[in-house]
Amino acid sequence: MKKYIILLFMLMPFVGLNAQKQTIKTDSTIIGISLQEAYDNAWNNYQIGYYKKALEQIKPFYDRGDAPSDVYQLLGNIYDAMGMHNKANTIYDEGLLRFPKAGNLFLEKGNVQFADGKYPQALYWYEKGIENDPTFASNYYCASKVFFLSTEKVWGVMYGELFMLLEQESDRCKAFSKQLYDVYAECFQISGGKAIADFDNKIIVYSDSFERPNRFPEVFDSLMSKVAANKRYISIENLIQIRKQFVSRLSLSNSDMNNVLFNYWQKLISMGYFEAYNYWLFAYGNNAEATRWINNNKQKWNSFRAWFQKNPISLSEKNYFSRYLME
Repeated sequence: MKKYIILLFMLMPFVGLNAQKQTIKTDSTIIGISLQEAYDNAWNNYQIGYYKKALEQIKPFYDRGDAPSDVYQLLGNIYDAMGMHNKANTIYDEGLLRFPKAGNLFLEKGNVQFADGKYPQALYWYEKGIENDPTFASNYYCASKVFFLSTEKVWGVMYGELFMLLEQESDRCKAFSKQLYDVYAECFQISGGKAIADFDNKIIVYSDSFERPNRFPEVFDSLMSKVAANKRYISIENLIQIRKQFVSRLSLSNSDMNNVLFNYWQKLISMGYFEAYNYWLFAYGNNAEATRWINNNKQKWNSFRAWFQKNPISLSEKNYFSRYLME
């Protein structure tokens, strides 16, 4: 049965990402100035709005024709900030011709579309970035943020958790922890003394099709509702129980829907770290509860943190999550 798109975005702010300061992996120089030095100076000037000066500093390296993708990203962002949007898009396209797997350039292509209010097209580029550069965190972040502004949040919680696993300790990750918790709390509606999951409104957002690609959103809602049926409120402790039962039942009833994120959950469960992991994941959403648990379980927490640092989620072009892979 086909379900047709109606774009329904809530009036919430969304901040796209511009260039993030990079360590350039080359020792190119021009007139005694290294690329890293010119990039750092240009990036700093771009950040404070000295766009003409930033352009003068970075463009000579672009003109050489052997610049890394970060130079294309920053140069395009400078042009965009100067109001030269078509020029910026041309720079990103040139960069992708040279670096077809560059997640940062897919990100900027998506941000251009988002700034124009073209949300499905923005998702197309963010998800292409995930497909081509699965360890680049920002495309997961932006895709998740778009879905959180939509009525189909199921994909937002999936992409968002993967973003946190990739970026972990950044300020952006900590802020996202609260948003992820809030979305879970919002999407579990307490009715008649039980929780009912609603991550999957039938008014959907889909980037290049008028047809829902797979059964996963409905299965996610149905199974989450079943395992949450006896919960009278949402807390981190209850989310741990809900998510643990969910992934266990999913592997039995819909094993074809296993994916890299759920496999990581299973690994955490088998190691005895799933509880601590969820307190890490949702800590900034319910800080008081997380702090109490950590203070009362310091050995568990320290053991998890030591393991977590050495065992990040493993993502590659052959092993990543995308809703397209769930078709």
